[in-house]
Amino acid sequence: MAGPGIVEAKLEWSGGREQSAEPSGVVARHPDYEKAWWVLLGASLCIFSGSASVAYYTFGVFLPEIIAATKWSGPALAATIGPGLLAASVVAPLAGMACDKFGVRAIVLIGAPAIGIGFAILGMAPTSAGGFAAATILMYLLFFAGSPVPYARMLSGWFDTRRGMALSIMFASGSIGIACWPQYAAFLIAHLGWRHAYVAMGGSAAAVVLFAALFMLKDPPGAGSTSDSGATAGRTGLLVREALRTVRFWKLCAVFMLLTAVLGGTAVIFPVILRMQGADPSAAASIMSVIGIAMFVGRLSLGLTLDRFFAPYVTLCISIISTLAFVIMILGGSTKTLFAAGAFLGFGLGAEYAVTAYIVSRAFGIRSFGSIYGLITTATSIGAAIGPAVLGAALVSSVGIRTLSFAALAVLLVPILLLLTVSRKDLPFQAR
Repeated sequence: MAGPGIVEAKLEWSGGREQSAEPSGVVARHPDYEKAWWVLLGASLCIFSGSASVAYYTFGVFLPEIIAATKWSGPALAATIGPGLLAASVVAPLAGMACDKFGVRAIVLIGAPAIGIGFAILGMAPTSAGGFAAATILMYLLFFAGSPVPYARMLSGWFDTRRGMALSIMFASGSIGIACWPQYAAFLIAHLGWRHAYVAMGGSAAAVVLFAALFMLKDPPGAGSTSDSGATAGRTGLLVREALRTVRFWKLCAVFMLLTAVLGGTAVIFPVILRMQGADPSAAASIMSVIGIAMFVGRLSLGLTLDRFFAPYVTLCISIISTLAFVIMILGGSTKTLFAAGAFLGFGLGAEYAVTAYIVSRAFGIRSFGSIYGLITTATSIGAAIGPAVLGAALVSSVGIRTLSFAALAVLLVPILLLLTVSRKDLPFQAR
């Protein structure tokens, strides 16, 4: 029993804060607690300017303009995003391992200037469709600071009981980026041409990420530490080799790869679909704003539910909503119905991206979170590469929208059934 005047306080990490059980009821905070919300803002800015917003979802805006200006092969250009995303799938686990070892902030400080360099090369160097494909691969290799892996790793270290909310807010900022960057791309293309538009976009994204890294991002206590002296939160979880031996790792890879292939791939080619329906370039670009706004609503919905309900079931419900997009596309292909389909699709995208980091942190802990999440991101990147490449090639080969929609629904059935098999014992690292 404690002697007179001695207070035994239990400290618990929760959302980057320490709570004290002192008799006086005073809450003791970790000295860096107030910075956790500042870090969330910085991570949100980086995701706003991430590879999904700046590169992936503007591809459909650039594609028709590049074809018109260069007369390069349409199918060849439509397929260029695939190898680029496969390159990103290789970089993601490497970036995750580097973040686990050296900390997130150091990696982002290096990666921010690389973003601008990659886009400058993509805009100015290619003289052929093959050269454009090579430049796209290089751009994605240099865009490692635009991956969600570093920022999900950082926030998972700062937040525990409010982790779902924090991750959802961060990924919601990405949906705002998806609503804004395609419009910005269309504006730049109209005034500068597609080549200088890529240069300007890369410089803008690099500036935002660098600003956040310099003034907002901060690694959580114990980041990069795997020794007994590291913070408890930083040491809790499986090693990579242990995660690879679990069934749940491969199940999650399959779920998120297929969801990304169908939902993300369809979203990327939506501007192309609208152009095929006779819409002008500005209207085609505006569909991405609809998708982005719907993603924002979907991701905020996750913020309200992930910390309260079983995450795989939340993912299942929101993913099912996205299937309505393909039902609408089957029933009609007018511009108005396509905009409605884009809204349902975007709502589903909120689950498909934002929930991955949360489920990974609860399934495997955060001891090797960057590496494990990076490997699962590799699977999602493969899906992101396959989806738009296959769908884009199908469209330019005159495959109908209804046929594509039926195929998409068939593929979506697989991850929906897999999510039903995830049990609570598969997510052992719940909030303390």
